Amino acid sequence: LSVCTAWRANRMTDPFARFGVKHLSATSMLQFRADPALGILYLVYGIREAGSPAMHRGSALDHTIGQMLDEDVTLDHAGARALATEHYDALIEGAEDDYRTADINRERKVVSKCLDHCYPVVSEWSAPLAYQHPIRLTLQGIEVPVIGFIDLRYVNVVRELKSSGKPRRGIVDDHAFQVATYAMAIRQETGEWPEAFVDYLMPSGMSSFQLKNGKRWVRAVVDTAASIRTLLDGAQDKDALCASIQPDYSNWLWRYRPNSLAAAKELFGS
Repeated sequence: LSVCTAWRANRMTDPFARFGVKHLSATSMLQFRADPALGILYLVYGIREAGSPAMHRGSALDHTIGQMLDEDVTLDHAGARALATEHYDALIEGAEDDYRTADINRERKVVSKCLDHCYPVVSEWSAPLAYQHPIRLTLQGIEVPVIGFIDLRYVNVVRELKSSGKPRRGIVDDHAFQVATYAMAIRQETGEWPEAFVDYLMPSGMSSFQLKNGKRWVRAVVDTAASIRTLLDGAQDKDALCASIQPDYSNWLWRYRPNSLAAAKELFGS
């Protein structure tokens, strides 16, 4: 077979190749779990939402903790707080979006409060094997890999850092799905299931929770990837794919996805 013929044959049998999907991620699968329409907009049409001060708050805290745990970096409490706020300010300044001043100032204060609570705890942690460790998970029957980045990778532990403006009493389902995806990748890499934690950085304190019901979330990851493949496999082109999708606009997530909502109404109808 010629290269062109083989490429066309692959597009016919591989639904991911047919729609230009090169990989899955915890984020794209979570979009699909919330509403298949959101997942298709993310995976096939590349629709993304604007950032926010809250998002930059999380990035600034993640970055600072990564620096705190770097053996080549020395940061006392004041230095860590300064680094977190400076990184937050840089992200805000570099953003293409215009944010309300009140939102910027509110989240800047949250950055400082979260850092003050987490510093005494995190400063006692050992240095990880890697910060933002890339993962690549292969699932049976799925032609593309699941990729992502683990915040903190230890020998037999993975930790996912999450900032939250409100108290958490356990792992949020979406975060359980995400950290389970990472744990699955480490098990595939090493042969052993690691302890998986989600660490919530909050202005009221810091809480860490270990993922306990791993089998449930492994099944959720496998089933979600299979559902995405089934939906793509049932359509020969984008027109047919869009015709097979009916968004659930009653889902509260659409209120916070203006770019996706606009695209959905154009592609799928109202």
